[in-house]
Amino acid sequence: MSAPLVRRIYRRAYWFPRDLVALTRAHWPQHIIYFGGKGFGDDLLLGAVAMELHRRGLKRVAVITRLGEIFENFPSPLTILDERNWGTLEAQLRFGRRAAKAEYYRGFKEPDQDIWGPYHLIGEMCYRVGIRGSVELRPYFFLSPEERKAGRLVDNQAVIQCTDETSRSPNHLKFWIRERHQDVVDQNRHRLNFVQLGGAGDPPLRGVLDLRGRTSIRQTAAVLAESRLMIGYVGFQMHLARAVECPGVIIYGGREHPAQTGYCCNENLYTALPCAPCWHRNNCDLGHECMQRITAADVTESVSRILSRPRSPLATESQEV
Repeated sequence: MSAPLVRRIYRRAYWFPRDLVALTRAHWPQHIIYFGGKGFGDDLLLGAVAMELHRRGLKRVAVITRLGEIFENFPSPLTILDERNWGTLEAQLRFGRRAAKAEYYRGFKEPDQDIWGPYHLIGEMCYRVGIRGSVELRPYFFLSPEERKAGRLVDNQAVIQCTDETSRSPNHLKFWIRERHQDVVDQNRHRLNFVQLGGAGDPPLRGVLDLRGRTSIRQTAAVLAESRLMIGYVGFQMHLARAVECPGVIIYGGREHPAQTGYCCNENLYTALPCAPCWHRNNCDLGHECMQRITAADVTESVSRILSRPRSPLATESQEV
């Protein structure tokens, strides 16, 4: 008997009782969705797909994720399958068509450049799992009243994220100029108290409440939920802020277009150069000009526009897929 066959038999024998228990608890889910990536934002967006499945009458939905805390308090019945036990390949082998990969990339032109489809990333994820019709372009995150209360740290609270080339992210073309973040803090300190969220290795800013690397996902969500706005990039914090109804000033540059990855309720600073959107991750022949053209004054003007609007449920777009 070949070694691969032995491993396959062992794996199935090992996982069968665990599969049976999980599926019994899930009442044999009608749909199992997963992303299979490493980004926090990718798993967060699975909630948008799950919500659209529920709206279409699929009441028994399961999500394969390594971040179960994202889906706590989800209002629709949702079974969480830990990705550490349920790998994506195993899901396909065990469940066949029931297990669908909700991804949004359509491949790569080259190792450093993504190929993007015609839909918003949430629309693309929904399309990939078989959803058709109108979908809402927003993620979801549900906090308890106690969690929200703990997220209020200072008066006139605002979140700022400052990430640069030292980040572990593979998409360095997303990042703005470090010194201009400090200019934004200095220009707005008379009306906002900034809380800096992000990774422990992010560059520190002066005059902020520094919580880099000190908050869990749910604590980060609570701080955002109790903030007047956030300033940051395309990524997990942007999606998390939208999920908890916190408007954002999102510094896009020209790597990607807000219509494909952003939200209409935000102030999206996009530079429409001839090469934009380029969808490159790290390589730029123009010295990152799309980001160079965005000034601290541009961000401050966007902050003023958000502060001039009443804090209310944010506008949500829909898209036909």
